[in-house]
Amino acid sequence: MEMVQDTMSNVWQKSHLFNAEKGSPSTWIFTIARNIRFDMLRKQRNRKEDLCSDDLWPILCEQTADVNEVSLDHQVSMDEIETMFQSLPEKQKLVIEAIYIDGKSQQEVADELSIPLGTVKSRARLGLQRLKEMVKDDD
Repeated sequence: MEMVQDTMSNVWQKSHLFNAEKGSPSTWIFTIARNIRFDMLRKQRNRKEDLCSDDLWPILCEQTADVNEVSLDHQVSMDEIETMFQSLPEKQKLVIEAIYIDGKSQQEVADELSIPLGTVKSRARLGLQRLKEMVKDDD
C-alpha cells in the first residue's frame, strides 16, 4: 500500500514530466513504481532490524469472551506500555498516537502536522524502536 501511495503521489507531482512521444502513460507509471520499489528494497537492505508495530501491539484474535473483560496481566502490560509511551519525545508520541491510535495514514499525519512524509515515517520508526527496546529491557 505504501508503494502504491508513493507511486501515485509521484505521478501527481511529476505529471508535467510525462512525454507522450516517449511512451504510454501506463509504461511511465510502471517505471515510477519500479523505481520506488528499488528504493524500498535498498532501504530495507540497509536496515539491520525491521521493526513492526505488531511486536508491541499484537493482533487481537477473535474471542468468545466478553470484549469488556480484560485480564489483569493484560491490563498491567498495557499500563506499563502507556508509561513507556509517555517517556517518548513529544514529536514521536504525536506521530505514533495519530497513526496507531487514531488510525490516520502517514500522509494524513504529515499534512496535519505540516511536515514531510519522510519525517513522519522516521519519527514513527524511531518511536516504535524505542518502545521495543524499553519492552525488552523491562522483561
